Amino acid sequence: NEIRVPSRLPDGTRRIDVTLDSISNTAEMWTWIGEGFVPRLGGDPSRPGFLQSFNKVLGKIQLTQQRVEMEQCKKISPELASYFRLACRSHSVDTDTFGPAPANTNMTKDSAFVAGGKLKGIGLMLSKEDYFAFLDVVPPELGSERAAFLARSNWCDASTRWVEVRAALFNGEVAAYIDLKVRFEFDEGGLVDKKLEVRPLHQPSWTTFTMVVDIVFVLLLLTLVLVSIQEVLDRKARRKAAKEEEVNEEDDEGEGGGLLSCCNPCARCFGLFLGDFWLAVDWWGMAFGTGLIVVFLLLNGVIDHLGIQFSDLQQVKLFDERPLGNSSVAEHARYDDAFRKYETGMSMIFAELNVAVDWKTYHRIGMFGFTFYLLFRFLRGCLGQPYFAGMIRTLQQAGPDIVHLSMILAITFENFVLSGCLFFGSGLKDWSTVNNSHRAALGLLSGMGDFASMYDKYPAAALVWLFFFAVVMVFITNNMLFAIMVDHFAEVKLECGQARQSLPAQALYLCQDWVWKCSFRVRMLVRLAQDVVPRLAKITPYIDEEEPRVKRVPYDIMLEALEPAALDEGADPDAVVRSSIELLEGKGKKKLNVPAWTKGQPLWAPIQMDVLLACGCDEATALRLLSKANDICDGRRPNEFPSDMVYHEFTGQMKNVYEGLAGTEDDLRVWLEARRVDCDHLEPRQRKLEALSVEKILPRPTEDEPMLMPQPITSGNERREGMHSTDMSLTWDGRDQNNTLTQ
Repeated sequence: NEIRVPSRLPDGTRRIDVTLDSISNTAEMWTWIGEGFVPRLGGDPSRPGFLQSFNKVLGKIQLTQQRVEMEQCKKISPELASYFRLACRSHSVDTDTFGPAPANTNMTKDSAFVAGGKLKGIGLMLSKEDYFAFLDVVPPELGSERAAFLARSNWCDASTRWVEVRAALFNGEVAAYIDLKVRFEFDEGGLVDKKLEVRPLHQPSWTTFTMVVDIVFVLLLLTLVLVSIQEVLDRKARRKAAKEEEVNEEDDEGEGGGLLSCCNPCARCFGLFLGDFWLAVDWWGMAFGTGLIVVFLLLNGVIDHLGIQFSDLQQVKLFDERPLGNSSVAEHARYDDAFRKYETGMSMIFAELNVAVDWKTYHRIGMFGFTFYLLFRFLRGCLGQPYFAGMIRTLQQAGPDIVHLSMILAITFENFVLSGCLFFGSGLKDWSTVNNSHRAALGLLSGMGDFASMYDKYPAAALVWLFFFAVVMVFITNNMLFAIMVDHFAEVKLECGQARQSLPAQALYLCQDWVWKCSFRVRMLVRLAQDVVPRLAKITPYIDEEEPRVKRVPYDIMLEALEPAALDEGADPDAVVRSSIELLEGKGKKKLNVPAWTKGQPLWAPIQMDVLLACGCDEATALRLLSKANDICDGRRPNEFPSDMVYHEFTGQMKNVYEGLAGTEDDLRVWLEARRVDCDHLEPRQRKLEALSVEKILPRPTEDEPMLMPQPITSGNERREGMHSTDMSLTWDGRDQNNTLTQ
């Protein structure tokens, strides 16, 4: 883009300088190549062939073109075609020889006008349908003269579809090759599309740091392979343990025949290696990583071969001058053979450099894809962290909603793109095609679009289009996305329960576990030292004997003990009971050696010490696990409870109430027995009271009768006689004064 070639009109008037961006026809292209590009690569006369101090141009500049056959224009009517009187380009490639004839019969045809360029052995690397020409760089005058000759000979004309100018450079200070390519596309209608590519390719060199990184990468890949193989072996062992039961089931159901029986081993092998999602991801990662290593090694080999090839190319001897026209045919043939050999070597260098740069690009794209595998592995590791697991589950649950929202947004976005193309395509290049409209719409969505040009051309349409585009694609989209994520995250938080540890808390627990294990081992070493050297017991503290601890916490057995509870009780309330009964009866599949009595407890039921001991934990480890569980769940209760859990807690509370009532049964029985005795004594007491009232309480005297006075207390015999006489009088008085006593 910095190359500027002064140009003048035929009358000598100065016109705009020719640059790469301003090229609009083949004449300007030849002017830019012959008077700008070649001299620039030729460098300074004091340092010929060097560009920007340290970039050495390798060999010559290669020109490649592809030609198409000319035919009558098919897009217009024959009448209009006869008036147009020019042929149009077809889609068929033209490989005919063209150009000027040799000046002498002893001279051969210029290879630039022959398909394939008379190059030897290029069938695999280069196309034989293309035309090749080469321009010298040192001295640049030869290259400029050759470019002027090609321009006069109409090497590029109306049949040319595209022209590619290529040069190879090498920078020894940074040990890198440079593939410089300028491509001219002659589109329909006379437009010339220019594209400049500068693609570096570094010579492989290993420092200590890069070597350590590569070694670590290979070791991690080998570790992943070993882990995956071990997982496959474990899977195979589990299947072998269940093989007998599967065989019995097949005998009961009958043997399958035909295609199913043939495909069964394949299905088992597929399930063995790829039956799990994460295992399939690991195998994909291993294959992809191995492919990246192989491509990296091949790429280094190709780069090394480039240097060897260019060194061999320097051994080719070229003639200083072309033989005269009256020279013999043999001299012209030797001259052409030498140059064809050199040009073939240059073409192979250009082809290999292009392949190496493409492989490097694909290798980088592969490394980019491998980062997604690392992301998946990171997400798998994060499943053990509650907060990260909650976020991952949120993305997983929100995935279907986001996909459907993306479909709606894609259709809406395409609608805006097409409407923008219809609105502004006739006046703006950025909206002239559907492809350009997509880029322009994405630019406006990211805030980098050119709205000013839209407003200058169509102010009202631009304002309306941008308003609805911003409302729909920005505000509504963001709010919908936020609403979906917030809703699913709230549900996931409710499902996670009480045990939500932060990453610092987990790190703290890991440190505490490490200290807990190390302290036990230190105590074991102290006891061992005391046993071996008894004198140490006097200077070291006394340590009690401890029960040996398990090397690994049997989490798999503990999960197996909770397996019946892992079933969906909400959909099938009897699942836990039925699974426990099947285990007790020997009908269930026992994957591990788990006592049957430990099964059948719901997930929310507190784990007891005896369950952990039965699963294989020692007492210290079980206490440690229970302590950690209590610390994590202490004071944390979910806001909502599932119906089956509420039912379970209600059943537990009622059971506690029943036990409390059973405890008060004896007290209630004693109390009722005492009340029954009191009731039995009630009637005799009533009789005594009635007798006492008859004996002691006298009727109220009337007004004309004297006041009754109590009898004086006498001795026993006299008292009995007096009572007898009183009874007689009271009885008689009671008959006469019945109404008075009733009142």
